[in-house]
Amino acid sequence: MGVIFIGGKDDREALAYASRVAQHPQVKLTVIRFLEDSSVESSSLFRIILPEQEQEKQLDDECFTQFYERHVIGGGRISYMEKHLANASETFSTLRSFEGQYSLVIVGREGGMNSILTRGMNDWQQCPELGPIGDVLSGSDFSTTLSVLIIQQHRLKGEIDGLDEDFSMI
Repeated sequence: MGVIFIGGKDDREALAYASRVAQHPQVKLTVIRFLEDSSVESSSLFRIILPEQEQEKQLDDECFTQFYERHVIGGGRISYMEKHLANASETFSTLRSFEGQYSLVIVGREGGMNSILTRGMNDWQQCPELGPIGDVLSGSDFSTTLSVLIIQQHRLKGEIDGLDEDFSMI
């Protein structure tokens, strides 16, 4: 089983869920963190980082550090892999390279939505409701032996895209 972490609230939720699943002794979990390659200058030339994005990145780093210290270093049963990527094309190629390695991959629905690593992937999505990473992994050209669990953090009334304010959830 693998979990892909790029960043954002849904990826943090996916990481939390995967850590609970990995408590089962028969589950072998690999956490793959996609990071922007800082050595590639072109990816940062025209980027403006908004305060909200900086705050999300700080939350991601704090969440991941806690997870890493508790489960990777402290527990030893969860493996960790880091991928430094420059753009969405490299993200797509890396996802394709995972074919046949995992029977289940857990991803956040909006994982990396504001990241250079997924920018442009929305333009050719077949199922936008799955998010950029979930769409790639569940695509028809991907292996049929891979299951994908897409996690979305609970949203309060009025925060769900397309829902009318008068509509109430039961």
